[in-house]
Amino acid sequence: MTPRAASAPPRPTPAAAADSTTSAAHPGKAPELVEGPIGDFVRRSFKVMNRWFMLPLLRAGLGAWMGTPLGGWILLLRVRGRKSGLVREHALSYLVADGSVWVMAGFGRRTEWYRNLIADPQVEVVLPGRALRCRAEIVDDPEVRSHIIPRLARAAGIPGYLIGVDPYRASMVAVMSATAWVPLIRLRPDNGPISAGPDDPGGLGWVWRQGLVLVIGAVLIRRLRGLRRG
Repeated sequence: MTPRAASAPPRPTPAAAADSTTSAAHPGKAPELVEGPIGDFVRRSFKVMNRWFMLPLLRAGLGAWMGTPLGGWILLLRVRGRKSGLVREHALSYLVADGSVWVMAGFGRRTEWYRNLIADPQVEVVLPGRALRCRAEIVDDPEVRSHIIPRLARAAGIPGYLIGVDPYRASMVAVMSATAWVPLIRLRPDNGPISAGPDDPGGLGWVWRQGLVLVIGAVLIRRLRGLRRG
């Protein structure tokens, strides 16, 4: 996908317009993340890491080499800016389940990419080994959220702990309470349902990939030591 010329974004539906509010209060949901130095620091840290590390690797097609249970599994999401009309790229933790790709807006309804896909739900998703055109859907159904969010938090690896509870040991009630303010987004592929591959969350592709990295690293270290001794 290449950047398109700026144009007026499509007018959102009434429901989408209401959802795109910047208010921290949402009926039936817990308050969103409180603004402050810590929140600002976390946001800036993620932006720096994504811009200079995650996005370049994902653009280079190395997403499959990045996924591990510790660091989580990462996709590349391309959305159209609601004001500029230009394509914006974002690195996000994800889950493949029920024929779709799932992500969360970790900074709530103020998250820029979330507000952009509210305006234009047609997005592109780059997974390890494949790129998909998808339509974004905001999912508020409690049963679906309780089915997806705990698995999605675990698929994020260590960053999954940023929800405020241990996604592996906390009860379902605790996880759902901690993420009540977090939007859940279903990215439904235009070409029909998909299944998780070996390089997606839950797959074992990371085992041989990281094993190969360790072997190559060990060989390089051994040769360097040999050169120093020589």
